[in-house]
Amino acid sequence: MLSTKGLSEVRERVLGNRKDVFLMAGGIYNETYFKNYPEEKLKEGILYGIVLVNQTTWERETIKVGIAKGRTFKDAVKRARGFTNYDIRIQRIWSGTIYDAWRFEQKLHNQFQKDRHKTEHKFGGHTECFSMDSKILEAFPKKNELFGD
Repeated sequence: MLSTKGLSEVRERVLGNRKDVFLMAGGIYNETYFKNYPEEKLKEGILYGIVLVNQTTWERETIKVGIAKGRTFKDAVKRARGFTNYDIRIQRIWSGTIYDAWRFEQKLHNQFQKDRHKTEHKFGGHTECFSMDSKILEAFPKKNELFGD
């Protein structure tokens, strides 16, 4: 098994100076990424709001708000395969560009910061969860709403 140092060396060897591409594959978008790769801004993307149901207790545990490349609820489901120990219940989907989806996501995460929820199980995206009594789903953009409207 490679140490963390070994993994860093492999990343640098494989990606050279394009480390941000590796980070993006881990689900990390930011302004720098979109500035460096402006063509990515126009790709299709979705903002999704789902309820995660704990597979041990079968309780509705948390609301997850995130983004995925694609255009439909199937893309959210595909992304949700990584939410181990949880079943998903899709509540909201907004589709547009991945850049606008990311901007709406950031806006919602900031607006509902006080409602953050720590999940029982960790998974990719566990830091983007909110309490079940949060109003974050009600604040989702409308179907044809553009960022900045």
